Amino acid sequence: MIVVSSEEIISQKVLPYDLYDEKGTKILEAGEILTPGKILLVRNHEVLFRKEEKQEEEKKENFTRVTKKYTQDNYQNQEEIKKYGPLNKKAKIDFQSQIELKSGYVNAMNMFNQNDVMRAKSMILEIRDKIIKDSQLIRKNVQFFSELKLLGEHKNIHPLNTAIFSVFLANKLEYNEVQIMEIALSALLHDIGKIELVGEVSNISMMTKDEEIAYKRHPLAGHRLIKTELKLNENIARVALQHHERMDGTGWPYGISSTMISEYAQIIAVCNHFDNMTSSATNMEISNFREALRALLKAGSRAFSPKPLYAFVHMLSYGDTTSFEELKF
Repeated sequence: MIVVSSEEIISQKVLPYDLYDEKGTKILEAGEILTPGKILLVRNHEVLFRKEEKQEEEKKENFTRVTKKYTQDNYQNQEEIKKYGPLNKKAKIDFQSQIELKSGYVNAMNMFNQNDVMRAKSMILEIRDKIIKDSQLIRKNVQFFSELKLLGEHKNIHPLNTAIFSVFLANKLEYNEVQIMEIALSALLHDIGKIELVGEVSNISMMTKDEEIAYKRHPLAGHRLIKTELKLNENIARVALQHHERMDGTGWPYGISSTMISEYAQIIAVCNHFDNMTSSATNMEISNFREALRALLKAGSRAFSPKPLYAFVHMLSYGDTTSFEELKF
């Protein structure tokens, strides 16, 4: 066996040989694409080995085939990027999953717009399950918020990001499996009332007075659509209704406060605002994830429930200075 350095390994896009640990246990196979999660696995081993060149010869043909497939997939990724927005190269969610989540959500909303509500609901449930499953797989390897975020057109990726952040936060707060499923679904649907808005709203600070009045109706519309069209329970519908309410009563649409706001809505309010800040969807000058966390803390318990707020801020490393431009593949 030959010792190989982690730097030699991670310089590859596709692994050219089987990798073994110091006990001789194979940890990665030749031909695997080195995703961020696999790179982290490599870095976690002080010593790694590959077999002698003679032993690796039989892998050569397979490596050539996989490299060719990688090139084809990379071309396909470029086409998907044009359609659904850039991939986050730092994300622990792999490229294929990023594409599947974004394309799945867009297709679900298209079905909803075409009044195929049951098909849309089925697709949204599939997305919820995938987010929960992917989150379980990567949870131990995530250090920064920038490693969770999806990139793309805000209306299409914001519900996904809010759901991903919410699932991580719900786990941090030790909610049970059923509750996490409801929280994930609530996050995916919290903005569905915007489907009834005329025109596109990319930054709420740039709206006219009439646009603002119309915009502030989307929680009411979301609550109605979730109950009457999607026929989901009040726990989920109430999140759409309350995610812009604030603990001090200065939110909308009803100006309720404190424990009048549901626990799920309290969780999703934090994640919703954080994703908006890290997507340049507010008038705040935020250039990286640490600044967004600082802004959350500044808003504090006047805006957000202390329990989910402080759990969120301390859920991952506070020192995430990754800029938004650094993420793009």
